[in-house]
Amino acid sequence: MSDNYMDRYYRASKKFAAELSDNGSEQKFRRAIMNNGADRERLSTVYFDVTIDENWVKRIETALPHLEAAIREDRQFIKSEGTISPIERVRKVSRSSVEHLARHSEMITHLPSEGDDLVPDKLKVFENESNFAVYENRVLYMVLCYARDFVDYRFVQIEKARKQSHSELSFQKTIKTEEGGVTFEVKYSDGLVGVSEQEAEVTAMLARIETIAGELAVLLSMPLMKECALAPMVTPPITRTNVLRMDTHFREVAELFDYLSSYSGDGYTIERKENDIGPFTAGLEREAAELMLYTSFLNRKYGRGMTEELEQSYQEEERRRREQENRERDRYLQEALAKLQGGSATSQECIDAVAAEIARREECEKELRDAQEEAAKLREQMGHSENTLRQMQTKNEQREAEAIVLKNRIADERRNGRDTASDLMRKNDRLIEELEAERERARILEARVIGMLEQYGVKKPDVDMTEREQFLELEREQEAFDRYLLRNWGIAKKKIRRRILWRKG
Repeated sequence: MSDNYMDRYYRASKKFAAELSDNGSEQKFRRAIMNNGADRERLSTVYFDVTIDENWVKRIETALPHLEAAIREDRQFIKSEGTISPIERVRKVSRSSVEHLARHSEMITHLPSEGDDLVPDKLKVFENESNFAVYENRVLYMVLCYARDFVDYRFVQIEKARKQSHSELSFQKTIKTEEGGVTFEVKYSDGLVGVSEQEAEVTAMLARIETIAGELAVLLSMPLMKECALAPMVTPPITRTNVLRMDTHFREVAELFDYLSSYSGDGYTIERKENDIGPFTAGLEREAAELMLYTSFLNRKYGRGMTEELEQSYQEEERRRREQENRERDRYLQEALAKLQGGSATSQECIDAVAAEIARREECEKELRDAQEEAAKLREQMGHSENTLRQMQTKNEQREAEAIVLKNRIADERRNGRDTASDLMRKNDRLIEELEAERERARILEARVIGMLEQYGVKKPDVDMTEREQFLELEREQEAFDRYLLRNWGIAKKKIRRRILWRKG
């Protein structure tokens, strides 16, 4: 909800009440609502007035850039450590190693030959190790932790109090009329913090505090601070080293710790407030009755489908009111003109008459401008509609052309498909015939092989031909061989006739 939510709804409720202030036909029903169910009316609200001291928020916000800059300085000291190693393991000789060898001649156990280099048996190798856990960095880590705890505690306490805000509203009305009975029951509960100007300021301040907490968390997660977290925590009081006194950023770190450690008070105030109403006051009772009446209106409007009818009645009522205002204004002007002509009009009446005429003309001009703007919008919409229609027509024509092309393509594909199917069927038939012929030849050959094996007394392979499938195949081979025999016998008879009877060949 926006910050001016309550202001806008209060203004709307005033206009709503003014529109219904006349003695309409619902007045009797309204009074019956207001006089009913007082024992079941209750409004209970608990909220907190929170005030936050902005000084400590500003102080931490001012220090945050210095805290980050101090971290980015990456202060460290170099620790040099040496180990004595056999000369064959030494890969790099530094100046410090040579100086150490000069002080420890016992590492040289033999002299070199003439012209050779002096080679010791052992050598001390020095390694430099960077250590970031210097005192100033540890102080910086301690101040960051202190500031984090300082901010988190106050943020949690304020949010905890604000989240305890709640409100409950309930009432029940049961009305019996000559037309029938009506029952209306409301149970409303919320835990909203609020939308007042003060609450908006507190919300903005809490956003700033939350931002501070986030930035502190980011600073504590930086690699330098993670390394300092492994070192012992510095305990107050802080020793003012040269860095903490002279460096701009580290000086701000120490001053922030002084401010936070000496800060007295909570930095905020929380005042609990309660409001319990039951039965309702006169004003709340009337507005609750209007809520029930408005619910009845919504029920009839949408339940009976009266939206268009009500809109038409509204437009007619608006025209009637404008006409009534114009008639009253015209009557007032005529009376003012009559007084002017009779010389009895006062200067104030003349001014009022002129002002009324100017207002009437301005209203007419406004209505004319509104009508022109509405006409322009309608013309623009009509132009858009025409463009859209032309585009749709163009798309429709394109789609019709595409549909014709697609139909022709489908027809061609069907024809090609039928031709292809016929060719495939012919090829299939031919392949089937060829396959049957091959099977016939294979069976004939198999039968001849079996016959030759039987003729020459060759041992047959161990194949069981008594099984159903094998025996059927054997019968098919016999039939094939019989056909082969008959076909060749027919050819042989022709040759015999030609050779013997006709003496040919």
